[in-house]
Amino acid sequence: MRIQLFISALFFLVLSAPSFAGDVGEARSAFETGTAAYSRGEYQEALTAFKEAEAGAEGFAVNFNLGNTYYKLNKIPESILYLERALKFDPANEDARYNLRLANERIADRIESLPKTKFSLWWDDFRFGVGPDGWAWISVGFSVLASLLFFLFAFGKNPGLRRFGFFMGLICVVLLAVTISLSSSAEEFRYSHVSAVVFADKVDVKSEPRSESTDVFVLHAGARVSLLRSEGDWHHIEIASGNKGWIKGEDLKEI
Repeated sequence: MRIQLFISALFFLVLSAPSFAGDVGEARSAFETGTAAYSRGEYQEALTAFKEAEAGAEGFAVNFNLGNTYYKLNKIPESILYLERALKFDPANEDARYNLRLANERIADRIESLPKTKFSLWWDDFRFGVGPDGWAWISVGFSVLASLLFFLFAFGKNPGLRRFGFFMGLICVVLLAVTISLSSSAEEFRYSHVSAVVFADKVDVKSEPRSESTDVFVLHAGARVSLLRSEGDWHHIEIASGNKGWIKGEDLKEI
């Protein structure tokens, strides 16, 4: 019992504000209401407030807090969904990864996958953690700097400064191209739906996109799947072990 209480206590809140859009005042107020309710142990009230905040906010904080609140309410598939969404904003966040691991220990399917190395986690955080807007602003910075350096090359009177302006300007142009690519990659990672969580209590994965086709394996609520392609109401999915099959879209929620 003490161990269970200890593990439950590890699910905590992010108190920093998420990125707000739309009606900023209402979203921020709802987020703060949810934070206060969660701190008091009133998890259903916290959930209602965080869902209201979600309508006008995005980012790590609101998804992380929703994931933790659902966990407290023993709604594990929902907890996994929102913790996975939180990791799209901060892929290397240790708290979210740890809480997700705890949630995955509560589901029926234990699908083994290769653990990520520290370098892989660092690289994901470097590429995706800044986010598309962050890389876009960095791109703007390199663009301005490149312009100034080429201006120095074009109008400078000192030959040494002109050479400096030319070569450093070229480096800034290369970095500009890299950051534009990283911005595009981060946007695709954050907003594309290439994975999903099973929400049906039990679902038979089919060999073909037809209800009467052969069952190839079974999944339960909370299992994470990769989405390969769609055909009508069916999704071709792959699990971490490499097994593939077809499942109806109504049994999934996209991350």
